[in-house]
Amino acid sequence: MNLIPHAVTLWMKACTCVSVWTMGTSGTSIRAALTDAVIAAVPVAIVYFSGWAYLSSYLAEFGIDATQVDITFTTVLVYAFIPLQTPCLLIAMAIVAIAAYFCSLVEKPKVWAQNLTGLMVLLIIAGMLFAVKWAANDAAEEMAKYVWRGEKSQTISVLATPNGADPAYQAYKVCRDGRRLRQIIGLTDQMFLLCRSAVAPCANGTMFAVNQDGTIGYMADRARERAGDEDICKK
Repeated sequence: MNLIPHAVTLWMKACTCVSVWTMGTSGTSIRAALTDAVIAAVPVAIVYFSGWAYLSSYLAEFGIDATQVDITFTTVLVYAFIPLQTPCLLIAMAIVAIAAYFCSLVEKPKVWAQNLTGLMVLLIIAGMLFAVKWAANDAAEEMAKYVWRGEKSQTISVLATPNGADPAYQAYKVCRDGRRLRQIIGLTDQMFLLCRSAVAPCANGTMFAVNQDGTIGYMADRARERAGDEDICKK
């Protein structure tokens, strides 16, 4: 069950209260327009932040700087739903639902109630950002374990034949023949593969950046902090 649309609906309902309550104050049209703009932007910003936080944390597990690769907006949105469905964020969504319910009970709030509601909305946003960051880091670390443990499916990318004895190509061929390649992530113009070490597959490996034209952009050795899961690694 996808809970994200329900969360967004509840958020919009809660924030609508703030918009309605500001209609009776001075500068009605300007304040209402600003409030509507914030209401429309905040859910998208949180979703985007969730996807970016997850991808940057996940790629960092393999020594990849997320700012140095081409990640499309749609890719960020797709990965955003992984951390957004963790228990801590579901609790935050429930808090938003409760706030929306109590908001709907008040018809003509006083000025202090308007200010308090605005403060509560800001606190909810800040709290959700911290919760999203924590959930993204936790989900990224868990997904990285699947790669290091060899639990993800094997990926064999078809490479362009190099002109000569390319060391990167020769290393890739050894990994391919040893069935030790696992996909880290596939982007529009690059695919990142991890060749797990034959000796310490859960701790050491070689990363390959395969370009769209089938050439190897670069390769780099990677080492992971031992997490006590060496005994369950798939060779």
